[in-house]
Amino acid sequence: NIILVSIRVFKMLKNILFDFGNVVMNYDPDKILDHYDLSSADHELLKKVIFQSEEWLEIDRGNLSEDEATKIFIKKLPEHLHDQARNLMQTWQSKMTIYQDVFDWMKELKAQGYHIYALSNTGMRFANYLMKSKYGENFDGGIFSAAEKLMKPNMSIYQKLLTRYDLKAEDCLFIDDLKENTAAAEDVGMHGFTFWIDKLPELKSYVSKLRKEN
Repeated sequence: NIILVSIRVFKMLKNILFDFGNVVMNYDPDKILDHYDLSSADHELLKKVIFQSEEWLEIDRGNLSEDEATKIFIKKLPEHLHDQARNLMQTWQSKMTIYQDVFDWMKELKAQGYHIYALSNTGMRFANYLMKSKYGENFDGGIFSAAEKLMKPNMSIYQKLLTRYDLKAEDCLFIDDLKENTAAAEDVGMHGFTFWIDKLPELKSYVSKLRKEN
């Protein structure tokens, strides 16, 4: 008699990948600008010229450095805002609210044996600021759009992270605030979770569910 043996291939969640903006901290240009001494009109002008500009996206794409972008912003602004713009571009990174609950959870995950990685569309000034801060200690590595000249949801940036850190897609969960970015991660073969801070309990439950399925 031929005995047929059913072999189940187990996929184990080992790696959890975090976007930055609105996942590990609150990225809100209005709240950032509230930290500076500005009139309402100047607040709105700086938001439009800097945070809502094509140049801001070019920083994330790696096509402009922050210093190059600052020179462009200054040309678009009235003289009384030149020093404010320079100061803003040097210091805005420190004005965002960090989600301490998310980082506390990261510590729990690492204690359970998970590896934590960053995967973010960001300029390198902010990436370096966060990764060199006490919060950067939570990450085992990271991929940033400006350094790679690749932006989510381009699937190549996900593949680059997998290759660089020798990870299997099915062992990874990617957390991002934009559905198109988590959908791209799923297309690569990862698990995906579209996040907002009020969904942290739901995210924790989802990770527990994946763990049980393994």
